[in-house]
Amino acid sequence: MLPYVLWEGYFTLINAWSESGSGISTTGATILNDIESLPHGLLFWRSSTHYIGGLGVVVFMMMILPSVGMERFRMSKMEITDISKTNFRYRSNKLIRVLISVYLAITVLSFIALILAGMSPFDAINHSFSVTATGGFSTRNLSIGAYESPLIEFVLMLFMVISTIHLGLLYASFASRSARVFRDPVTRFYLTTILVSIVLVTLSLMLGGGEQNALQALREGAFSVVTTISTTGFAISYTSGWPILAVLILFYVSIQCGCSGSTSSGVRSDRMFLIFKGVRVQIIKMAHPNAVVQVKSGGQVVDKELLSSVYTYLFLYLFLAFVGSLIYAMTGMGLMESVSSSISMMSNIGPAFGEYGSMSSFADAPQIAKFVMGVQMIVGRLGLYPVLLLFTLFRKNVRWQ
Repeated sequence: MLPYVLWEGYFTLINAWSESGSGISTTGATILNDIESLPHGLLFWRSSTHYIGGLGVVVFMMMILPSVGMERFRMSKMEITDISKTNFRYRSNKLIRVLISVYLAITVLSFIALILAGMSPFDAINHSFSVTATGGFSTRNLSIGAYESPLIEFVLMLFMVISTIHLGLLYASFASRSARVFRDPVTRFYLTTILVSIVLVTLSLMLGGGEQNALQALREGAFSVVTTISTTGFAISYTSGWPILAVLILFYVSIQCGCSGSTSSGVRSDRMFLIFKGVRVQIIKMAHPNAVVQVKSGGQVVDKELLSSVYTYLFLYLFLAFVGSLIYAMTGMGLMESVSSSISMMSNIGPAFGEYGSMSSFADAPQIAKFVMGVQMIVGRLGLYPVLLLFTLFRKNVRWQ
């Protein structure tokens, strides 16, 4: 917060809190109407807060938590689900080294690719920080739309997808020189979700959005789907006036988001994968009461305890998003703005819909709403279970004092 407060300008205490929370949580929601008026030093600081928070506050906590063994394991288990761990065996210390290595590699590669695509070195380093962390802060008022470059958009889409796949799996695939990552059922589910969503949004724009140019509809639809599901929040067009089908698809992917073990937030594709598997099994049991059907992933049976934790996580996520929506509505925000802002903050996406759409800012949001948004951003970035674990550890320490 300090750099913002010292610069003053737009930054009241609440605005500085909101912008700082948005940066460190990799949300990318901004209270600034004129980003380009900031000095380069402050722009670089904004992007750096993404980069600091991007590797995961949870991983940071794994390093500073008391080395009680069991608690560190519990923390890592919450951040990286059993599905991912069956594909990448690790110990927490080794995991941290692997994540940092892959994180740095993605940053360097995206920086080089953006320069080759036509960005200036300053813009490239800032956007490489944002895309690696799936944050969304840009150096331009119109975000990526300011460049009007399909090549830059493609480069960013590529690295947004890469950054939201399990970093450990990326490392394992590179180390073994294999397509191991594509054999992972969660990765396939995630990529399939992206492709299906792009097709549906593109068709929606072509048929109901007044888009005469199919290529332009594909360009806007693909970028919007990828930037939303990756929780990055970059923008190349205004999405608030889009057809309802396109908006609903973006709502869904903003809840599912990327894979565990990546810089993504939200419910995560790992959990949504299991939820769909579980629903399928229940439907089969309803149709065939005597059938013995179990939820499986990668050929292995998923235990009921894990399934229960997945359902509980989804319920907690939706409940907190609902509570956030109520608070925003009480501050005077509209229905669309309240619901979309709450989901956006919980999933660390950034832009919402309506008044706070893809190329807008939260500058005019009520002060109380900005404070609550900052809280939701941090909770969403840490993850619900880690927050509960930290609360439990805090209560335990207070009790013994």
